[in-house]
Amino acid sequence: MAPPRITIITPVLNRANMIADALASVSKQGYPEVEHIVVDGGSTDGTVDILRRTPGIQWISEPDRGLYDAINKGIRRASGEIIGHVNSDDLLLPGALAAVAEGFTRDRTAVSVCGGAEVVRLLPDGATSRVRTYRSERIKRLDWHAVTLGVPITNARFFRRSWYRHAGLYDLRYRLAADRDFLIRAMILGMRTVPLERTVYQYRLHAGSLTLNANVRQNRRLHDEYRAMARGYMTRPDSPEPLRRMACRWFSVETVRRLSQQAGKKTWPEFRETFWDARDFLPGWPAWFIREGIYRLTGGLC
Repeated sequence: MAPPRITIITPVLNRANMIADALASVSKQGYPEVEHIVVDGGSTDGTVDILRRTPGIQWISEPDRGLYDAINKGIRRASGEIIGHVNSDDLLLPGALAAVAEGFTRDRTAVSVCGGAEVVRLLPDGATSRVRTYRSERIKRLDWHAVTLGVPITNARFFRRSWYRHAGLYDLRYRLAADRDFLIRAMILGMRTVPLERTVYQYRLHAGSLTLNANVRQNRRLHDEYRAMARGYMTRPDSPEPLRRMACRWFSVETVRRLSQQAGKKTWPEFRETFWDARDFLPGWPAWFIREGIYRLTGGLC
């Protein structure tokens, strides 16, 4: 039986110092049926020169509306039965594609497989320091906690291309968190995931990471998207009751996070606006506020 064709999509903008490693991590897989599509958003740092001289990839370079617009373009061009994503600053680990193909072949009713993921910090000398590894089967299979308040390790997940026709593409309203929204929509539709033993993906932590950094402004944008997303799923008619309950908790967590930032800056008018805005959306908000505030003060909330 011929192995399934796998399409890897890599979105990129100005990552010339890291893109070659990402490309090599795919080409060195040794998997016989791989299509690698690189979607560049108009880089000006030499990325395009690297793409021109890299064999075995398809690439386009044109302005886009951000990371998820680039990924959507790649999905529309994909010919593989299976689709995965490798960011231009990350790595696909050795043996990943063979493990993914085996997982889909073993269970032909699954629409997704998920392996483990590790997060490493890039050091000034080029070495890496491991920060965390995600191997929990609960996270791999995904539940409402993991997909809202947890870490859903999206790039360690691979999907059947047909599933995107069913669940839709990434919502461009969310510039930093559209992958989380996609997973929530997929779970509402009953997505079933096969967990893999192998760790398949490496996130590389650096100052320019979109979602894995300590940049205050970037972090605020991300958590604002989380808050808006949680508020939407609290009231969405097709939200299952467990998701609705978790979305309420998620909204309260993100609101307390925002309030603590505003209190730290002593921006009291914004603090009051955020506090009373939450009351309009979350029944029993003061009780949620007290609960999450205590949880945060006692170290339970990272």
